[in-house]
Amino acid sequence: MSKLYGIGVGPGDKELLTLKAVRIIGEVPVIVVPSGKAGGRSIALEIAQDYINSNAEVIVKHFPMGTEEQEGKIYEAFQAIEEKLKAGKDVAFLTIGDPFVYSTYIYLLKYIQEKGYLVETVPGITSFCACASIAGQPLVIGDEGLLIIPGDRIATINKEKYVVVMKVYKREEEIINTLEEKGFKYVYIKKAGREGQEVLRDRDSIIRNREYMSLIIANRE
Repeated sequence: MSKLYGIGVGPGDKELLTLKAVRIIGEVPVIVVPSGKAGGRSIALEIAQDYINSNAEVIVKHFPMGTEEQEGKIYEAFQAIEEKLKAGKDVAFLTIGDPFVYSTYIYLLKYIQEKGYLVETVPGITSFCACASIAGQPLVIGDEGLLIIPGDRIATINKEKYVVVMKVYKREEEIINTLEEKGFKYVYIKKAGREGQEVLRDRDSIIRNREYMSLIIANRE
């Protein structure tokens, strides 16, 4: 029976894919990748391109995240995948970071599981782990907890000492203001492992150089 592989390709550095991910990407006959814009580029495809078999069929599907179109587009992607699975072909769906951390794959998976298809998920290095290494910034120490939140939940920080703020784009000033009010030191990493990578630690540079593919790691005493 054919199988869907959900594969995390990491944050951007082509050398940060796992050996298992590289093997499967090189073996499957069909690769499906997401794109944030219709007809746009796919970062996941750019990361994995060197490992894809030259004979493989590559399908780019548009996922307009955070819009009313999202559910319909996800179902369209499922239908495209199901067509290949019914034809007896294994399919790999590639996603940046890890498949189970803020990923389109999570929404897609429910349709696949409802139909009873075989699924194997291959973890990928998360953006926040990669960013911590790039910035030389520990994520969490000792017996403390680590809070990982999207930018629109910044006000929910309570007693946590170690925080990762994802989805910060266009919320940078609000997030930084809150972190500073609560006594946090912070570091902003953009385009981790890709051209244009930067590590910024002062508010003016962060706001001036903001980028969609970015996050903030923060800690306090």
